[in-house]
Amino acid sequence: MLSIVAAALLATASTSTSHSLLTPVSERPVSTRLLVAQAPAEAPDVSGTSTPPPLPEDLDARARELTQQIAMLQSEIRSVDTNWPAGSLVMAYSGYVLSPLLLLGIPLIIVGMSSSNDDDAGTLLALGVGTTLGGVAGVGLLIAGIVTGSKQAGINRAHRESLVRERIRLEDELRDVKARRDARGAMQTRQWTPRAGIPLVAFAF
Repeated sequence: MLSIVAAALLATASTSTSHSLLTPVSERPVSTRLLVAQAPAEAPDVSGTSTPPPLPEDLDARARELTQQIAMLQSEIRSVDTNWPAGSLVMAYSGYVLSPLLLLGIPLIIVGMSSSNDDDAGTLLALGVGTTLGGVAGVGLLIAGIVTGSKQAGINRAHRESLVRERIRLEDELRDVKARRDARGAMQTRQWTPRAGIPLVAFAF
C-alpha cells in the first residue's frame, strides 16, 4: 500500500525545469569533446519559386536607343540619291544634242569664206557662225552636266557609305548589348535550390 502511494506522489509531482540531452545541467560539467554542427540561423525560403529579378534597365534602354538610331539611319540611307541631279542631266542631254552642230558650223564657215558670191558667202558665214556657236554651247553644256552630275553623285555616294558604316557599327554594338543582356538575364534567372543543414551531434560518454 505504501509503495502505491509513493508511486502516485512521484507521478503527480511537477518539476521546475525540463532537461534534455542537449541542455547542459549545472551540476554536471559539459564535456569538451561534444561537437555540435548546427544549421544556419536563417535558412532560405524554398517553399515557392522565386521571381527572377528584372533585367538591367541600362542595357534595355541602350538597346532601345540603338534600335531607334538604326531605324533612322536606314531611312536616311534610303533617301540618299546617288544618281545625277536633274539639272545636270538636262545640261548633259542638251549638250549632247547641240554639240554636233559644231561639226556642221565649221564647214559652213569655210565654204562661206571661199565663196565668190558675196550674198551666198554672207549667208553661209552667218549660218556657219550661228551653228558653230550652238555647237560650242552644246559642248559646254555637256561638259558642265557631266562634271556637276559626277561631283554631286560622288558626294551623295560618299555620304551614303558613311551612313552605312555607321549603321554597321551600331548594329555590332546592338548585338553586343543584347548578348550581354541575355547573358546577365540568364545568370539572374538561374535558380539555386538550397539544402537545409542537418545538425550533427556527437556525444562522448
